[in-house]
Amino acid sequence: MKIKEFIFLLLMVIPATIALFKPGFYGASDEMHIAWLQQMDQAIVEGQIPPRYVSDLSFGFGYPLFNFISPLPYYVGEIFHLLGLSFVDSIKAIFIVSILGSAVAMYFLVKQMSGGWVGMAAATLYIYSPYRSTDIYNRGALGESLAFVFLPLILYFLLKVKKSVRKYESVRWIGWGAIATAALILTHNIVSYMFIPLVIMLGIILLKNRLKELILFFGLGLLGSFYFWWPALMDSRLMKYDTVFNFFDHFPALKQLLIPYWGYGASVPGNYDTMSFFIGEVNLLIMGMSIVLLIKSFKSKTLKLGIVWWWCLALILLAMVMMNFRSFWIWEHFPLIAYFQFPWRFLTLIVFGSSILVTTITTQKNYKIWSGLIIILAIGFNYYRFKPNDFLNRDDSYYINRYIPIPSPSNEYLDLKEEYLRLPKATEVRPKNIYSRVFPESLETSYIRPINHLDTALTTDSGKSLTLNYNKYYFPGWEAIMDNKKLKLWAGEPYGQIQFDVPDGKHEILIRFRETLVNRIWDIGSMLTIMGCIYLAARRPTKVE
Repeated sequence: MKIKEFIFLLLMVIPATIALFKPGFYGASDEMHIAWLQQMDQAIVEGQIPPRYVSDLSFGFGYPLFNFISPLPYYVGEIFHLLGLSFVDSIKAIFIVSILGSAVAMYFLVKQMSGGWVGMAAATLYIYSPYRSTDIYNRGALGESLAFVFLPLILYFLLKVKKSVRKYESVRWIGWGAIATAALILTHNIVSYMFIPLVIMLGIILLKNRLKELILFFGLGLLGSFYFWWPALMDSRLMKYDTVFNFFDHFPALKQLLIPYWGYGASVPGNYDTMSFFIGEVNLLIMGMSIVLLIKSFKSKTLKLGIVWWWCLALILLAMVMMNFRSFWIWEHFPLIAYFQFPWRFLTLIVFGSSILVTTITTQKNYKIWSGLIIILAIGFNYYRFKPNDFLNRDDSYYINRYIPIPSPSNEYLDLKEEYLRLPKATEVRPKNIYSRVFPESLETSYIRPINHLDTALTTDSGKSLTLNYNKYYFPGWEAIMDNKKLKLWAGEPYGQIQFDVPDGKHEILIRFRETLVNRIWDIGSMLTIMGCIYLAARRPTKVE
């Protein structure tokens, strides 16, 4: 990318990001990301790498948060925090990265397909689509916002593989594509599940005689992120199969998608949402032009539309179907799709597909004028949408106090139900109080020495056997070592807390959370895979090649 092209993109994103430079955080639905980043920071500082179990949620019973929540956005946020930013500013920095990064990625993709002018127009539309603002300024959807960076990158690298005529070129782009695929999975599991099968279908068409390369492309990406998605899938069997929201209540009406409306708030059952699901004026214009071009293609023998163009049109059609309540049967029977919770999440595919369909203007002689017009219209129609409804100017302390109950719960925390945290199956009721590390408290367990926010050493001295509880949810990775021997642990009632028996006499016990042996193997495997992909991506041809 030339420096002038980057400067243009940088200037282009200023109206979309300027609100993020105001002090403090704003009113957003998912503001708990700030507290979750604090929990990741705490886990990393205490040596839990990769972080899986955080200590302070759920009235101090903790939670295997990053065993299930895609961790890459928080890794990025942790880098910003270690560089000196507050947790609030680190979260806002991630949103800025998501906007600029997705613009650059879409520019590279469409420039490869149709040239720089069209690439600039597509990048602009990719940023200035109403749903992008909804994600950032209304929902505060951290992972979904960052996922927009990797969708065009995956397709870009796939097309590079398609165009490669030498083996070393193909291998290089396979390495980059695998990294982008792994990054998407580690950024947002729902968007990954939505997008990756569809782009694999495109890859089968593009690389129909080179399927080994396609398998390597996505296989290495899956292996690179295996340490996260495999334990998440396996350990989900230990959690209650429920969701906070019923997808059936959140199908947008067709008029909500097509009629201009901008508002803040929540998605609610029926058509009474204050949140906007509008596709966007320019997006609809591009989709309309594409339909006209489609009709012309049936009448013309010379007009040929590319495979990617058809694929993007299919993405949009699929998204429209999945957002219609008549697709209820699919939502009810397709594996894991109920976890999407909100059918309007498929707006992600419409934003992506309609931005690439900007290539439609290349059929016009004056496509440069069209490119400039799209840039002006996209920013002109949407810049006022790229700001929050409320500038609250709240700092770290507010969000930590609101979402973290340790050392004592605030009134704001007591009002929370934490229903967004799926409970372990052994949990009969959610904790409603702070418990001591080891309970019940007694003189027989008076020597309790916290090592960090998770681990504890204690001494017992009793004339009878004891059944003790530890104030953390039972989950793979917890272990209790008594006199250099592991104790048997199980989930106690009613909270699913760690419970174990201690025989009579005096004993030294260490309770700690460690990565399981199996997970450690996956960690090493994923790390080696990513290192291998980096090697492939950076590899230069030998003289023989």
